[in-house]
Amino acid sequence: MFILKQETKLSNSKWKNGFLKTGLPLEYVTANILNKMGHSIFGEYPYIRPNESGELKEFSIDIRTHKCLDSKERLFILDMLVECKYRQPGTTWIFSPYPTDSMPIGLVQSTEDLVPVRLQGHSLWNFEKSIGYCVSGVELMNNGGGNTDGSKHGVFQLRYGMPVLLKHLYELTVEHTWSNGRNIDFLCPILVTTAEIRVIKPNIELENFLEASELDDISEVKEAIILNERTGPQLQSFSDKLAEEFINSKPELEMRLKELAKVLVGKEWESRYAPDIDTIRRSFGQSAERVLVINYKFFEKVILKLEKALMEDIDTEKVYAKIEDKQNMFSLLKV
Repeated sequence: MFILKQETKLSNSKWKNGFLKTGLPLEYVTANILNKMGHSIFGEYPYIRPNESGELKEFSIDIRTHKCLDSKERLFILDMLVECKYRQPGTTWIFSPYPTDSMPIGLVQSTEDLVPVRLQGHSLWNFEKSIGYCVSGVELMNNGGGNTDGSKHGVFQLRYGMPVLLKHLYELTVEHTWSNGRNIDFLCPILVTTAEIRVIKPNIELENFLEASELDDISEVKEAIILNERTGPQLQSFSDKLAEEFINSKPELEMRLKELAKVLVGKEWESRYAPDIDTIRRSFGQSAERVLVINYKFFEKVILKLEKALMEDIDTEKVYAKIEDKQNMFSLLKV
């Protein structure tokens, strides 16, 4: 009987470790948090892309969410793609900080370029700055092992999924008119993990790494980071293909952008340009460059900060014109 009890305990430990490694428990609790925060959960987000051999195959991201941030005479929506990566306790992801003070911005993509409404974006920029940008990372295990994979697989899935979702939301914006054009979708890719997240301290020399006895000597624990990576040739080609599909399927797009350019005037436009076809084309590749990586313990806290920043920017809304729906023809009434 004693032997049987020992075997049962071992078996229980095995199923638990195996179940956690599937990532399903982390997906479940992440979806529950988002549901309590008012997000609609659509389950997996499937899409088709080339695999390593160049063959088209279906892949999926763990969770797609949708939350209406403001629906009072206008429609502002936050769409998120969330990939969940469970790691064994004691696992750490260490990232290298962005090497210059001139940081990129643009974690959150939007459909703003297709409507006669503009937001200042200062609060979102401050949110991104407070999180911090990184350029690469590695994974360390509690047994002393390490690898360069870490967050790569989850980030890879999200980077391919973002231009697909952007194309879909662009299409909806062009095909439908909501709230006289006062409608913007915000898109954000998120990787949530159980791994501890660390960033290498600034101004560290090689000697500091060699002399370090603890991770705290050379790195700092973070709630989240924004991983910034330029698109490689295959991902850029994939994004460009989606952009051309969208542009070619919407011959009215160029006229829409020209009409928008006529109303986007004022002092604030003296040093900037209204979006054109090339702006839309570039946005597909740009949507795949950045991913928000969050430790699951701080997931709700970070998402609340993101939503707060977006709401503050929404309050800066400036309406340049209203879209009039005239027999499915795009028409603007300047205000």
